[in-house]
Amino acid sequence: MLPFVGMPEYVMGNVRDHPSKEDLARSPAGRLMQQFKDHVDTACGDCRHIKYCRGGCPYNAIIPTGGKIGGVDPHYPAYKRIFDDISDRINTELFGSCEMEMTPFYTGPRRRDKPGIMSLMQKIVMK
Repeated sequence: MLPFVGMPEYVMGNVRDHPSKEDLARSPAGRLMQQFKDHVDTACGDCRHIKYCRGGCPYNAIIPTGGKIGGVDPHYPAYKRIFDDISDRINTELFGSCEMEMTPFYTGPRRRDKPGIMSLMQKIVMK
């Protein structure tokens, strides 16, 4: 096994030791990760993506500061654009106009553009 090089204060232990969730939370590294979570809750509290983004990768956020907690993943602007685009596309498909054609021999919904979430949901419902 290769030794860990980088930020040893963030090492929680060895998975082969079968630590419990409580053991991990009580460890010095677990307490540091809780501090990072608290920082993200403050720094990103008003972001609509906080529930699944959580400030991005903790390592990417912590390594530029030499292990100190004080920022979020520097790739955040890219993540936000991606999450915004995904959210907008889903909302448009689910709640926007979904043009369907009705033919004399109706076989189910047909979208004029590429298949998406609504098409799949309608296909399942029509079975």
